Amino acid sequence: MSNVRTLRQAIAYSPNQNIKAQAGYASSLPVIDPRDWQGKSVPERQWFVEGWIPDRTVTNLSGDGGSGKTEIVLQLIAASSLGLSWFGKNVAIGPCLYYGAEDEADELHRRLETIVSESGKQLSDLDGIRLIPMAGLDAVLAEPDRKGTLAATVIYPKLVSQAMVLRPKLIVVDPSADVFGGDEINRAQVRKFVSMLRGLAMDVDCAVLLLSHPSLTGMNSGTGTSGSTAWNNSVRSRLYLEITSPETRVLTIVKANHGKVGEKIEMRWQDGIYVLDNGGDPVVESLFNSTVDKLFLELLGIFTAQGQNVGIITGTSYAPAKMAKHPKAKGYSKDKLAASMQRLLDSGCIKVVTEGSPSRQRSRLVETGHTTVH
Repeated sequence: MSNVRTLRQAIAYSPNQNIKAQAGYASSLPVIDPRDWQGKSVPERQWFVEGWIPDRTVTNLSGDGGSGKTEIVLQLIAASSLGLSWFGKNVAIGPCLYYGAEDEADELHRRLETIVSESGKQLSDLDGIRLIPMAGLDAVLAEPDRKGTLAATVIYPKLVSQAMVLRPKLIVVDPSADVFGGDEINRAQVRKFVSMLRGLAMDVDCAVLLLSHPSLTGMNSGTGTSGSTAWNNSVRSRLYLEITSPETRVLTIVKANHGKVGEKIEMRWQDGIYVLDNGGDPVVESLFNSTVDKLFLELLGIFTAQGQNVGIITGTSYAPAKMAKHPKAKGYSKDKLAASMQRLLDSGCIKVVTEGSPSRQRSRLVETGHTTVH
């Protein structure tokens, strides 16, 4: 006799251990016969920001601390309320709910005041926006129970209640580190948490934007990933905000189940908000390049004095990558430092020196003493 039991036999065999399974299979499954769709119009895909933030699901926005995630999100919800574009993108108009665990009410007040003032509006024009500042409070929405199964905390239904009353077009949850009480590398817990937020998006008929911090690996690779790959796999869309200089940022679509991967928005800090960076001013560009070049030479001097050789070959000793991680890098990215390295090589300020025996040659960057950097 086969020792393989049917599902019904397995449940009957151990009823006390399968109460949850019996309850789940007792309800009907949402079975669809696609032939019933014949002749019906195909539902149009809905977006909060077309191509960037889809409706009725979870989008992840990652970026290093201080990159400006909260700022651009506050600009996003203000644009939705005021009927304005967001970095040139059309935004669905409607109420928005912001649940944040990092900033106090006073800080949100200051930021939104600047945003609406730069838009020629007033705070009284922000119809439909609701802020829930949880800084200093218990903001965890889900955490594991004694068996390690992720479960909603008492805070989560309160958030759901607020969402059901407001019926927002967007719910922002900021950041994952303060609202997710599980193990970020536990795939089951991560997927359960994202599934909870997706259920909220579907119930409220809105988009959910989850903010997070990338790991060092995610930052260095330019992907913005963090912890378990389940974070990336569970969301339908993922955006990465990268620091390219102290004043500039680039927002990139790094995952899009329903859109185009690789699309970018370049922005610049100006008068207290981020604006589209259209480049253009050669004087400003020249000053910026000079600043980066001087920083590159300073860091090269530090590494040389410490006996750390850096070079032009991609790897553990690749100069731009090592410099981008240095505390004095001031937020300049590896790409900006790589561009600086090429300018300095072209101008003769630095050169590659090859040393060692023919069988064990090594190359490193050194300064030449030229003074073309101003």
